[in-house]
Amino acid sequence: MPRTAILLWLLLIAVCPILSAHPGPDHQHDEPSSEAQPRLPKAMALPELSGPTPWSDKPVLDDPERFQIAIMTDRTGGHRPGIWMDAVNKLNMLRPQFVMSVGDLIEGYSQNREQVEGEWDEFLGFIDQMQMKFFFVAGNHDLTNPMMHELWRKHFGAEWYSFDYQRVHFVCLSSEDPVDKIGDEQIAWLSKDLEEHRDAKWTLVFLHKPLWIYAERDLRAGNPDSTNWKQAEQLLVDRPHTIFAGHVHHYVEYQRNEQKYYSLATTGGGSMLRGNEYGEFDHVMWLTMEPDGPHLVNLRLDGILEPGVVNEKGINRFNRFLERTTVAIDPILIESQGDGFSEGEVVLKVANEFNEPITVKGEIDGLPLRGLTVDPLTIDLEVAPNDAVEQRIRIRFAEQVDFSSLSRTTLTATVRSSGDNPLLTERTSPVVIDRRFELPGLAELPAIDGQVEAWPETSEQTADKPLVLEAPLAWQGPNDASAKFFARHVGDRVYVAVQVKDDRVLAAGDRVELLIDPRGLAARVQDPSYMRTGLSISAYAPTAGGETRVDAHRLNHLRPYNGVDAAASLTDDGYVVEFSIPVRLFKEIQGKTWESVQGNLVIHDADDEGETPAQVLWRGSDRVREINTGFGQFVKE
Repeated sequence: MPRTAILLWLLLIAVCPILSAHPGPDHQHDEPSSEAQPRLPKAMALPELSGPTPWSDKPVLDDPERFQIAIMTDRTGGHRPGIWMDAVNKLNMLRPQFVMSVGDLIEGYSQNREQVEGEWDEFLGFIDQMQMKFFFVAGNHDLTNPMMHELWRKHFGAEWYSFDYQRVHFVCLSSEDPVDKIGDEQIAWLSKDLEEHRDAKWTLVFLHKPLWIYAERDLRAGNPDSTNWKQAEQLLVDRPHTIFAGHVHHYVEYQRNEQKYYSLATTGGGSMLRGNEYGEFDHVMWLTMEPDGPHLVNLRLDGILEPGVVNEKGINRFNRFLERTTVAIDPILIESQGDGFSEGEVVLKVANEFNEPITVKGEIDGLPLRGLTVDPLTIDLEVAPNDAVEQRIRIRFAEQVDFSSLSRTTLTATVRSSGDNPLLTERTSPVVIDRRFELPGLAELPAIDGQVEAWPETSEQTADKPLVLEAPLAWQGPNDASAKFFARHVGDRVYVAVQVKDDRVLAAGDRVELLIDPRGLAARVQDPSYMRTGLSISAYAPTAGGETRVDAHRLNHLRPYNGVDAAASLTDDGYVVEFSIPVRLFKEIQGKTWESVQGNLVIHDADDEGETPAQVLWRGSDRVREINTGFGQFVKE
């Protein structure tokens, strides 16, 4: 090739790219449109809050392509020690970018500031061992009363807040604003917050209580939504979102407005841990955010579960199975002033209103074995749909046994359906064999003045060797603290008189406490847990001026039970207390014609100022404020 041609060819190669890149009359260099840019930063953007903040100071462990977070659920509400820290240790190994929560982080439900501060110190110690950032959401155990709201603001500032991460908007709400509600101020804040973050590619909402269930229940009953949830839901309806809650201690996946809502189980909170079918397991939820939204799995502390392991259809079928199959045992109540039992018959009643046949197999456990005959020894029943059967079981001892030795008797039975996908549940029911305590009527209510004019010929009294709680070594015998009492019903009240023998009366620490299970007999026998409806009614020993302090409240929420009258007076060897207790709760639960009530008496006795009082029980167990085992069955005459 001639030299001149080669030079021309090289020149053309150099010039052409310049010509092709140069704009002509139809080609313009547009500045990048600001509208095309994401409004939300890809990195975490926390709001600027003055004072304390509701998140820890640990780093975010993020990945540029996607992010993964963990969601921890209820720690308390009957917490089981060690479970939460087990989860913390496992999350430290799994390395999520950060961790969310849905509340109930401490036990709370206390007016004692020092106690609540101690519970927060303990919990923050757990969080200090977590290697990534943790976000706090408040539950009812965390915000029980004004003092606890104040402590929350002291430690964490806001009770509701939001933040952004990787163009996903996180919203943390309070369902205790007040109880079971998102308040109007919070709704207004939520409306403004969502509008300001309308370009979020996904919105994740965290709150403690699954308020959509409460709201739907209100509307089904023809009542307005008392929770304000429907307002919050309407603000979310036009954006992709997922809702996470806790509180109920069992797991269910819901679908509302073509979005997924989750009610999580427990991370150490109270649970019978009956397994997947019940949605009862200790877990954390693991969320991986992908372009099409969150991908979710449940990480049990002993394995991994898919999010639909209990879906709405499945839980509804299982709940129907539980609700429509009943196994109940009529109690044996002996009309005797003695303390022993030799022979009697319990009646097992099985009803099946489920749409499949069931089998029931079981046996009675916990009876003393010496001289015992049980006929039949085991239970094996088949019950057709919409049918019921009875099995009579005779219990006989060669010699009389004390009622106290029968208090742990139970029936353990497995109930199984027989369809293509059989369901299985285990039922444990107490077998009550005890004295029947009469509750006679009075024509009129005595004056409540601490003066009992005449004691009946028979009354109940604490044992010479009772169960003593809290400070058992401080109790020095019946002369130190013991009691006799009787109870009557009159009109809309129950009257109780108690005579306490106490060698040293301290008005600041000594008191008589009545523990009452107001449910009907069948409910009390079937389920001994009575905290939800139980009452604690105390009258303190009188002061030198004859004044008596009264404390009457519901066990579950410590809410006052109004209308209780009590008076006390000093005696030569102790003091006397009279109670007048309204029976409105009995009627609310059992109906106007309530028939019986279960109760116990506890003497609180301190011999020195500032010492922990011994608690002397008439009957019952060391879980006297949780279960009614051993309480007296008082039946109206």
